Amino acid sequence: MLKDIVIALPDDKELNLEDRIKIIHEIVDAMEWVQNGLGVQIDIHKPHRGDKNWHVRILLTMRRFREDGTGLGDIAVDLNPKIITLSNGQKVVIKDPEMIHERVKEIINAFFAKLGLPYRVKDTSKVPGKHIGRIRNLINEVVNENELRKEAHLKIINDADVITDSITHYKSIFTKQDVEKAVKDIPDLTAREQLVQQVLSSNRILELYHDDGESSKYFTTIEVRNEETRIIRIANKINDQVYYNNIYNLKSDIEGLANVSEEQKQALRHILLSTSGVRVLRGRAGTGKSYVLIKAHKLATNRGQKVIGLAPTHKAVSELKSKGYTDVYTVKGFLYNRKKIFMQDSLIVVDEAGMVGTKAYAELFRVVRNNNCQLILAGDEKQLASIERGGMFEMLSNIFGSHVLVNIRRQSKNWSREAAMEFAESNILSGITLLRQNNCVRFDNTLQDSMSKLIYNWSLSKFKPHEKLVITVRNKDVDILNSSIRSLLKANGTLKGKEYRCSSIAGKKESYMVGDRIVFQKSNKDLQIQNSEFATLTSVNKNEFVAKTDAGKKVSFDPSKIQFKHGYASTVYKVQGASIKDVYVLHNGVSNISSSYVAMTRHIENLKLYCNKEATKSINSLITSD
Repeated sequence: MLKDIVIALPDDKELNLEDRIKIIHEIVDAMEWVQNGLGVQIDIHKPHRGDKNWHVRILLTMRRFREDGTGLGDIAVDLNPKIITLSNGQKVVIKDPEMIHERVKEIINAFFAKLGLPYRVKDTSKVPGKHIGRIRNLINEVVNENELRKEAHLKIINDADVITDSITHYKSIFTKQDVEKAVKDIPDLTAREQLVQQVLSSNRILELYHDDGESSKYFTTIEVRNEETRIIRIANKINDQVYYNNIYNLKSDIEGLANVSEEQKQALRHILLSTSGVRVLRGRAGTGKSYVLIKAHKLATNRGQKVIGLAPTHKAVSELKSKGYTDVYTVKGFLYNRKKIFMQDSLIVVDEAGMVGTKAYAELFRVVRNNNCQLILAGDEKQLASIERGGMFEMLSNIFGSHVLVNIRRQSKNWSREAAMEFAESNILSGITLLRQNNCVRFDNTLQDSMSKLIYNWSLSKFKPHEKLVITVRNKDVDILNSSIRSLLKANGTLKGKEYRCSSIAGKKESYMVGDRIVFQKSNKDLQIQNSEFATLTSVNKNEFVAKTDAGKKVSFDPSKIQFKHGYASTVYKVQGASIKDVYVLHNGVSNISSSYVAMTRHIENLKLYCNKEATKSINSLITSD
């Protein structure tokens, strides 16, 4: 028996099949089907000619796999469909009782935001309509079925508690406008207004006020407040526990460190010498958080303490692993496998802690408490937050205090560090002004002119291909830049030898040679590669490619079985957390504060921003477009 779910995918031209695959993987990951032992089959359907109905069909096993993987075990009763009886006595099955389509909307919107795209999934009908293909003689049957599903769906959203739960699944606080969006499907205006009032007047709802007694126009629920209170209560217990701590020797070790600034030593004292169980390290991009965490791992392990590294994404896990962390997991993977991991009295380090959701924090803190562990939370609240309800990192920082790394170290030039700080603090005007004063902004008439100049300057750079990168927002522009740079490298003899042509996961054929830069597009445990990991091809033949990752690891793989593409240019999303010597940013009219922050703070030595008047008419419009 299988559970069948159909989900609509965005049709926007900036997205390709690979992007849609990433969205689907995020959906599957967010629903935690695989983590909870379910088998998942994914089938993507592209539109028929003239249609715009990209969609995915997901099949789930109704039984969970046993932990040893030898077969299926218990029935997943939580997947049982919800059945509602309509006014005419007919029973209708609702396939998404957990508002899966609302969750999908949030994931797609977050994906758009990561790419810097202005699009958002509109709050149109959340009713999952049955896909209408070429068999037109079934159209009346399909329409009738969809009407029944819509009637049943409307019956669900007429419940004030259901509306409240669907909102607070993603947000700890919300506004009246959020409630109005949630009931938009209800056709009757009076009924919508009454339901909004029912939600806001419920005894579950708490209105939030400023210190002066004025209403903030934000609301939360008793359940959310209680959950956050429970997390804080457990955190306080963790904070008061008795821990292993070789303070005298660790203090001496810190003082004797070479190539570590006084600010970084202060951070190490805070996270290693504190007698508190919860230690928080904050800092903007390029301030050296990762460097401090690397030193902390080495110091603690040298003194006999077990250190476990955690992060919310596979990419962040890969970064920790490449810097020396041996016991390292995603937060979800750690919690799912917690019974198999020995962690008693360990030091648990959570990187990118601002991206961890509230529910994950609740479970993580219980595990930490039960195993008498110390906890280090490191992050930047300016970075992308969790898709699900979050905000705990900032709250924990306020309650337990934090050490803040202020001095940006990634950039080698003083003015460049100052510009990075301006972007980090969302002062776009000041950041752009500093770039202009240092001749780092170029305006051309057309996008083609802008790309041509960027590629020409890239070719003149003294840095090697693995030391420089082009960053932009749209995948379409990434593909053009990758192709153009390759053509230039072949023409000047940098790329030479036999060229092999192979198909990507999207069905597009691409050519590769020794020396080509690539980026992996999906994690692979067997090869120990991570999504968004960059590498250089050192050997190519029909059945095997060999690459050296930027972390120095040799990887051999069958090009027909691994998802990868050229890696001279990249979207902003793939380079979050990266440090690159020479960066070229192509601005093509689509950006936001978050993507600007990431793109403009990746460089170590040089940064150039390329704009065109077709998309951005002036400096003022460049600033306001962000």
